[in-house]
Amino acid sequence: TVPAAALARPRAMGNASSKGAEGAIMLGCVAYAENIGTIWEGMRQYFLSKGVPFDFVMYSSYDRQVEALLRGHIDIAWNGPLAHARVQKRTGGRSVSLGMRDSDRGFCSLLVVAEGSAIEGAQDLRGKKVATGAYDSPQAYVLPLQALAALPDGEALLKSIHLVRFDRDLGKHGDTAAGELAVLEALGKGEVDAGFVSGVMWQRALDQGDVNKGGKPRLRAIPGVVPAFDHCQFDARPGLSADKRVAFTNALFAMTMKDPDQKKVLQAEGVREAWMPPREEGYEAMRAAIAAEPAEPFPAPRDTPESHRFASLEVRGDTGFGNTKFVRACT
Repeated sequence: TVPAAALARPRAMGNASSKGAEGAIMLGCVAYAENIGTIWEGMRQYFLSKGVPFDFVMYSSYDRQVEALLRGHIDIAWNGPLAHARVQKRTGGRSVSLGMRDSDRGFCSLLVVAEGSAIEGAQDLRGKKVATGAYDSPQAYVLPLQALAALPDGEALLKSIHLVRFDRDLGKHGDTAAGELAVLEALGKGEVDAGFVSGVMWQRALDQGDVNKGGKPRLRAIPGVVPAFDHCQFDARPGLSADKRVAFTNALFAMTMKDPDQKKVLQAEGVREAWMPPREEGYEAMRAAIAAEPAEPFPAPRDTPESHRFASLEVRGDTGFGNTKFVRACT
């Protein structure tokens, strides 16, 4: 079991003095929320309790984490869907997918509009002002635009849209949800006609009374515009030994909600019931979205104010130090 105290004491990243650290499995995770260190200290204690030497390193961005994995600085990366697809592309498919949360399967993005809006679907966005999250957000930018582009008249539809993009917390791939919070705020103020957010953030806004209660903005969500997709995945670097891969997955899939200490870690990480085996069909749209992207480190955004696919593109970036909201968008 995981000692309960492990969940209450964050530790320094990658403590090399740990027993067995010399041959430990090194995992990378992105520090997009305040409790990430606490979660992965709990995971570290769990792996050690199973006799698996294990440690972790936190990165400020998925782009940096991808480079660390490909350069062999870490063995496994806990990646979001954009980083996962990029790792597969950069390695020519030689990376190994190891597993995911049950909550990562069938992830959804929603088109959100004002309650009285005449917009009912993708075709009604023609000529409208549409808000999105950051350009590296799978759920609030990359995949919604890929869904529109994939329509029979997708290119013409995109060219008619006036896009407002909230480039908040770049590098975190939308995990802080700062861009999605800005989308909902812009909708509430009537600054845009429609916007894209994840199903997780929409439900959270409903549950917390941020919309549709009292004097709060009256909004409604339209499902089905963006096909469901899969979110996070553990990616092993090419060349990682089979022994380490098996040791990691055997321990991972042995975690159970029946153990109180393990349950605390699992719930903190957003697992509903159990870790799940890897699958690839949920990343097809993401692979299509980055098909034309150069297979190089730190790729530039596809759309910029100077060159884009839309009628117009307005980018609203971060407003300064301390802007991060630390709200989890992927669980």
